[in-house]
This record gives sequence, structure tokens and C-alpha cells, in this order.
Amino acid sequence: MSQSDSVKAFRQCLGQFATGVTVVTCCNGEGAPCGITASSFSAVSLDPPLVLWNIAKTSNSLRAYLDAKFFAIHVLTADQLAQSNHFAQSVHTLFDDIAYTRSENGVPILPGCLARFDCSTHEIHDCGDHYIIVGHVDDFIFEDDAPLLVFGSDYRKIGSPAT
Repeated sequence: MSQSDSVKAFRQCLGQFATGVTVVTCCNGEGAPCGITASSFSAVSLDPPLVLWNIAKTSNSLRAYLDAKFFAIHVLTADQLAQSNHFAQSVHTLFDDIAYTRSENGVPILPGCLARFDCSTHEIHDCGDHYIIVGHVDDFIFEDDAPLLVFGSDYRKIGSPAT
């Protein structure tokens, strides 16, 4: 199996794990809003409250996230597919038609999300072709709604609960 075939097969195998969809926002060095879709989100610790997400080293917004002191992770609802697609574009700084407010720390906040974690950067780890960004959760909110999921490289919605 060639290296490119191996990478493709590994990616397909990883796609067998259903994940939620998030949009991570921050501000760049000039204070402009940045947003990026990420399905690589995980809890790390309850005490202290820590979460992590990954960003590709090839991301156009990489410098903004590596330099950010604060960021927000927005867990999307099943009705926020358009926002996921918008922030999955290669130009992650497009906020022209996106409704948002700003947190006390100036971070762009997207309305109507399933959950939001307001974070300060705790640690950044260089790991392969990505960086792992660990955030200390300074505040959080959540709603009761259906999540947007990714499974097998496709968006999914939750059907009936498993029994």
C-alpha cells in the first residue's frame, strides 16, 4: 500500500468514530475574528477543567490560534450545518454574514450553540501535522438540543437513543 493510500485508509478508519462538530473562535493579532470548524475536541480534566482540540499546521488561521490567549469552543446543533460548512472553508476569518457578539475577552461568540466553552490557552503541543491546543475552561454554557455529528466523513443527526 502506498503512503497516500495508507493515509487515506487511516483517515477512513478514523471516520468510523462519530464526533460532534465544533467551531473554535479567537481573535488574530489585530483583533479581527477568526473561526475554524473542528471535530477534534475532547475533555481532558474535570479538576482543573481542561479541554483540547487540534489544528492543522497548514491552517490559514494557525498563527492566530497559536498566539491567542483566549478562545471559545462552540458545540454545534443539528440546525447549524451552514455554520460548520462556512468555517470549514480555507478562509477561516470570514465573519461578513455571521451573527456574533464578543466575550469580555473580545472572543467572537456564536449564538444558538448546543454548548460553549470559554477558554484561556493552557498548553500547546506540537504533534505530527497538527498542534494540540489545551484550554482551561473559564466559563461554559449548554442547552438541551440535538447535536450536529460527523460519521464516515458525512454530517449526521442523532436518531433514536440506543437501548
